[in-house]
Amino acid sequence: MGNNALKTKYIQKAKAIFLANLMQGYSAWKKTNYKYIAPASKEYIYQWLWDSAFHAIVLSHFDTSWAKSEIRNFLMGQWPDGFIPHVVFWGNKKILPHWAYIESKLSIRPRTTALTQPPALALAVEVIYEKDKDKDFLRDVLPKLARHHRWLLENRDIDKDNLISIISPNESGMDESPVFQFVAGFLAQDAARLHYYYRRGDFLNHRFLFNSKLILEKDYFNCEELVFNTVFIQASRSLAKLFLEIGEISEAKFFDGIAQKSENSLLEKCWDDKDQIFYSIFSKNEKKAKVKTVASLIPLFLDGISKTQADALVKKHLLSKNEFWTNFPIPSVAKNEIYYTPTETPFYKVKLLWRGPTWINTNWFVIKGLRKHGYDEIADQIIEKTCQMIEKSGFREYYNPETGEGYRRSNFGWSTLILDLL
Repeated sequence: MGNNALKTKYIQKAKAIFLANLMQGYSAWKKTNYKYIAPASKEYIYQWLWDSAFHAIVLSHFDTSWAKSEIRNFLMGQWPDGFIPHVVFWGNKKILPHWAYIESKLSIRPRTTALTQPPALALAVEVIYEKDKDKDFLRDVLPKLARHHRWLLENRDIDKDNLISIISPNESGMDESPVFQFVAGFLAQDAARLHYYYRRGDFLNHRFLFNSKLILEKDYFNCEELVFNTVFIQASRSLAKLFLEIGEISEAKFFDGIAQKSENSLLEKCWDDKDQIFYSIFSKNEKKAKVKTVASLIPLFLDGISKTQADALVKKHLLSKNEFWTNFPIPSVAKNEIYYTPTETPFYKVKLLWRGPTWINTNWFVIKGLRKHGYDEIADQIIEKTCQMIEKSGFREYYNPETGEGYRRSNFGWSTLILDLL
């Protein structure tokens, strides 16, 4: 099947998935109607930050009006100080899942979490704008996104190195990645204790009322994480470009400067000369979390990565059959790491995520980076393998990188990102 025919097929499938996962109603909290695409029709029924960005990117291929609505709906959950949470709890359920209370400020009925996520909304806004050139949309949403970026710089960069710290594994979007075992101080694989160590920081965040500066000063969970910062940098570039489109020269210069300084810092501080790969850094002492995950490859998405660094990531790591070049790439953990588990990872009835399976949203970042830096043939191969996974198992939450078997939720929203890659 050719790309055009496949794209037509996937457009129809994306429409069906988005309609099946559509949530809408009236919010007494905001005194307005809401409408958004949940990641899945079960369990993930609220509105997530970077999921909404990915959904909007896919929507831009067939309905820019709906794509803009997805962004605007999420931004209704922005806090007065500019902070954008990672989940907005629309709807009228009185009791939320347990994690909602752990990740939110103390409340009988929290409306949003008090954590954030990679700030991908500006990336989506740029894609949408490329399709329909709606400057009124830019005038509406850019100031809100800019306030969040400024909030991150003010509250999450206490060492002023232009890298943003996260205060919980959940803020990375890659919740139980082994990267955070280094940050939390537990490197063994005992699932029960691992779950405790990952949640310990969230309980402490509650104790300190989610005061970011105080939490980072305490240093119990302080991670300048690769995915979050790569997205922050490129989203800042998107803001710079888009502010230029509406004549906001000073804002464009500001965010262009932020992107450049943050990128320089990441490329210098997170690169490991010996291993020829990027690692997230943690604590005030800026230790490297030396475990190879898909996050180590995502700096390919940056505009300014050097040819030397890009070549090392691709030729030494991505294409290595001992690391990331599996039958269905790209695994979330390298094959030669002790944490690599290609199947679902059981924790009683709960699954630990990001321990080996392939995810289409992280493939999206790496493929975009490969295209950006001239590795088109490799990008094409990963796209072909990703399509094979989808044809075999449908639009699943994640996949076995060796067999292509799909796991967990079916008709998962961001797996439709394949549409943007064809």
